[in-house]
Amino acid sequence: MNIFIVVSFVMANAMALDRPLYIFKQPSFETQDQCNQYVSVMHQRIYTQASASYNFKYTPEAIFCLPTDKVKEIFKYNYEDDKPKQNI
Repeated sequence: MNIFIVVSFVMANAMALDRPLYIFKQPSFETQDQCNQYVSVMHQRIYTQASASYNFKYTPEAIFCLPTDKVKEIFKYNYEDDKPKQNI
């Protein structure tokens, strides 16, 4: 199973469910522990790269290490317009 790094961003409306996200294609990891260790060392670089992808418009909120199935759920939630949205 692959584990991916996902960065969420702070929204002006704290009650907003839909937040901007940045999903890293690389690196990916074999285990949750490998991802967590990488994030603990590289968090500043991760935040900077994710922020740069939005031209520093948003402030990073958190870094998550998510398995492939959860990343797929995010894409389904955001890109399957024919189905009602649900909270993940």
